[in-house]
Amino acid sequence: MEIVYITITGLSIIASILAWVAKIRWSSEFREAKKAQIESIQEQIKVLKERNETLKELTSEKIMGHYLSTKEGLESLNNKILEEKNELQIKVDEMETEIERLREENKNSIKLPDFSQLQNMSFQIENSLKSFTENYAIQYNELSNSLEKMKNFDFVIEDKDNFYIIETKKKRKK
Repeated sequence: MEIVYITITGLSIIASILAWVAKIRWSSEFREAKKAQIESIQEQIKVLKERNETLKELTSEKIMGHYLSTKEGLESLNNKILEEKNELQIKVDEMETEIERLREENKNSIKLPDFSQLQNMSFQIENSLKSFTENYAIQYNELSNSLEKMKNFDFVIEDKDNFYIIETKKKRKK
């Protein structure tokens, strides 16, 4: 019977040693998992700090400056294209007048050239102007929408005779 007690005691000691070894092993795995979690969180913090810095650089003044410069550029481009269109229309009118004059002078003696190329060019110019006008309208609407969205920020933009005034809402209330 004493052998049974000794065997049970020995087995109990072996079981406690195995439990102690398993605990040490699990605690080291747990420690490694915690380290990985901490590193992951630190990486996320780093990414969020970088994003925060880029958002700080995107101030309302920069957005407004970009909006105004884009608007001025589009307006000047629109004016230039309208001037070119008017110049081309004047040339087309002059050519048509010249054609009519030549027809009257030389009804039977001279065959007039085919002016389909001139008409084709006029059609192309007209289409490109329509396309530009549509694109200009789309971009103008997008910029106007952006301006409306910017009104939700902590500043107010007023247009006084094409001079934009920017002030904070807190300052405006005073």
